[in-house]
Amino acid sequence: MGFTRRCGSGRRVGVLLALLGAGTGSAQTETGPRIDPGPPETPSQEARLEALEDEPEVHSQVASFAITKLHDSPAVVTSVTAEEIRASGARDLMDVLLLVPGFFFGVDVSGVVGPGFRGLWGQEGKVLLIIDGKEINEQLYSTMQLGHEFPVELIERIEVVRGPGSVIYGGNAELAVINVITRGIQGSTDVMAVGTYGQLSHGNGRRSLTLSGRKVFEGVPGLSAFASASLGQGQRSDVIFDDFYGGSASMNGASRLDPTVVQAGVGYRDLQLSLLYQRQDTTTVVSVDEVLPEPVNTDFESFHAELSDRYRPTDRIEIIPRLNLTLGESYRDSDEASDFFYDKRYRRLRGRALARWAALDVLQLTGGLDLAFDQGKLLGPAGLGQQEPFNGDQDVVSYRNFAGFVEAYSDNPIATVVAGARFEDHSFFGSSFVPRLVLLKSFGPVSGKALYSRAFRAPGIENISLGDDVRPERTTVYELEATVRLGEGQTVSANAFDVGVTDPIIYSYDTDTDSEAYRNLGRLGSRGVELDYRVRGAWGRAQVGYSFYRPGGRNDVEDYLVPGQPHAFTGLPTHKATLTGTARVLPWLSLSPTAVLVGQRFAVGAPDEEGVSEVQKLSPRLLLNLFVRAENVGTKGLEIGAGVYNLLGSDFRVAQPYNGGHAPLPVFTREFMVRLTYLFEPAYDDE
Repeated sequence: MGFTRRCGSGRRVGVLLALLGAGTGSAQTETGPRIDPGPPETPSQEARLEALEDEPEVHSQVASFAITKLHDSPAVVTSVTAEEIRASGARDLMDVLLLVPGFFFGVDVSGVVGPGFRGLWGQEGKVLLIIDGKEINEQLYSTMQLGHEFPVELIERIEVVRGPGSVIYGGNAELAVINVITRGIQGSTDVMAVGTYGQLSHGNGRRSLTLSGRKVFEGVPGLSAFASASLGQGQRSDVIFDDFYGGSASMNGASRLDPTVVQAGVGYRDLQLSLLYQRQDTTTVVSVDEVLPEPVNTDFESFHAELSDRYRPTDRIEIIPRLNLTLGESYRDSDEASDFFYDKRYRRLRGRALARWAALDVLQLTGGLDLAFDQGKLLGPAGLGQQEPFNGDQDVVSYRNFAGFVEAYSDNPIATVVAGARFEDHSFFGSSFVPRLVLLKSFGPVSGKALYSRAFRAPGIENISLGDDVRPERTTVYELEATVRLGEGQTVSANAFDVGVTDPIIYSYDTDTDSEAYRNLGRLGSRGVELDYRVRGAWGRAQVGYSFYRPGGRNDVEDYLVPGQPHAFTGLPTHKATLTGTARVLPWLSLSPTAVLVGQRFAVGAPDEEGVSEVQKLSPRLLLNLFVRAENVGTKGLEIGAGVYNLLGSDFRVAQPYNGGHAPLPVFTREFMVRLTYLFEPAYDDE
């Protein structure tokens, strides 16, 4: 039977996959081995309409080395399709993640906005972002930058693991994994052009142009190529930012978010080479906590290359090697006269190999090795601005990380059992071992999951450089999920979780010695529930979500405590409710409203000379968006969309999820946007 099995209930589970993270990031949905799969057909407009009435069974491999149906994935997973993204009018990843249970946002230094998850700050190495198998978190601090960061029109699907992924991906997947799958090589020959223009109340919101093309060479079976380029300009907001010290500045024209994204790739059968270049030029009116005399430029740039192949000696054995190269610079201010001068480069060379064996019809065994070499290098002189040598006196540092991982996936009539573990050994901070155990069982329309996972966050290059004997932080997560398929396109899911983080890596600054350091301090915890209801039919689709999370267990890290509010997280809400949907008014016209209600939050200023911090209460906020989309306007493939975001004009701000003195930063300002899309798919004769 090779890599396709049938369990006692008659439920087919395909376990042929391409490796993700510790394996791959490209999505495969086949349920059996195919040496020469060829390009899958791009769904027609009629097929997309039929999908509204009868949702096809979605397969996922983001949470396991085995391909499973989404509701059988050994993790709590949310999947967002390209159709849902386009219909909603989402402008970037922030718009998409805002609707995912558990996710919210916080502001960090240099005006950067990052993710919080289940009440815990996930920006620095706790949440992993992957685009087509390439890990996007920068390597100096392990952060990501959200807001106008990647052209959503290129996305085919987003899979979010709402839970730890360290066994699969390693040390940047401690709390959650965001896996973005783009158009890439898979698909038929086509050309797409997208233009976007957004206008804020007092200034430009965003404008971008994206071109993308795929080519399947009919004369050479198995050969295909793709390329895309996207250029954009935008800004975070056009309103006034007020710091905790009485200073204020307009963000209009001073909160720039200008992205450049280029992709290319070629594939022949299972051999694939893909490239991704990203650059984000930004300006900010605040660096750490106070308003600056004038805006400061901060740039982020990275290049990712991946070469992969797949070998099948028999129909039960599969071997997948992968080679990755990453180069980048983050938080770059290359002006040597600037007080914020910072110019360092990171490099990662990574080789991975995975072997999969369908030992029995009900058992798949997977194992592999992962070897990475990291380097940090000063590109400019030390002692200027924020530029300091690594480890106090080094211009170049290098580290080696070795990992081995195993997973057993048993799909049998009694229950599906997934057990796995990962061992890592780092040349600087030593070894880490994390296990995972998952039980899944279905009872007719009801399916349940019980999950136990250990995870860790590995220090980045600068965490090590500024570290005071810093070591990986450890996380233990317990999760329970139940899903009921109500029929007629309706499902409801509920999950409960308990997260405990031991020895979290915390940044600290000693004013007496004027020194900074990363240290392992105390413990953090979060407990809560998440609810998700979905319904779809010929009329369209709708989704309602609710998240509740509060501090759980022992929380004793002072930087994450709100004075006088023991049941609240710093910067992040305890309640979030979402409503989104698409109503098909006419066969070619749809209307998509979005509503997000965020509960009360608290922003905490830095302590004064007497050790007292100002606590600013952020009242609940309602965010309303409305997007209208017309398809095949005048000609096949031409689509026009228009939307208004933050209809109510709410003063929506995100706080700093730790006590660093940064006042809440305005985001999601009211914006009017128009998007024009043209997709050309050449017709071929059936012969």
